[in-house]
Amino acid sequence: MGISLLDTGTDEFMFDVIFWDWRAIVEEIRRLDVLPSEVIDGLHQPFCGNGLTKEQCTVVADALEKRARCLSQEGRILLNGTRTTESDDFVFYKVRQEQNYSTNRAVIEKFIEYLRVSKGFRVC
Repeated sequence: MGISLLDTGTDEFMFDVIFWDWRAIVEEIRRLDVLPSEVIDGLHQPFCGNGLTKEQCTVVADALEKRARCLSQEGRILLNGTRTTESDDFVFYKVRQEQNYSTNRAVIEKFIEYLRVSKGFRVC
């Protein structure tokens, strides 16, 4: 189960990420406070034409890059923004579902690379 970002300049799938990472990435973008909330809300809705423009990609990449530097190589960002060095235990939590969502520095760095070359994207 994953999310793909379709580059609006090439109509090719250029970035694929698992759903659990994507939710944490989108909420990290929200905490950057560089885009309107309604734009960020749309990133949670695939196949609805939602995404970012080239200009928005650049703004997010710049802000996210500063945050990624503060995250250790083995660290994770949880859905609520908490940073932890505990590795993912790959347990599915039914009661505390927010524990299912996290991302790590490697995924964030790949996403930043994508944002830098993207002409904008739609969430698929």
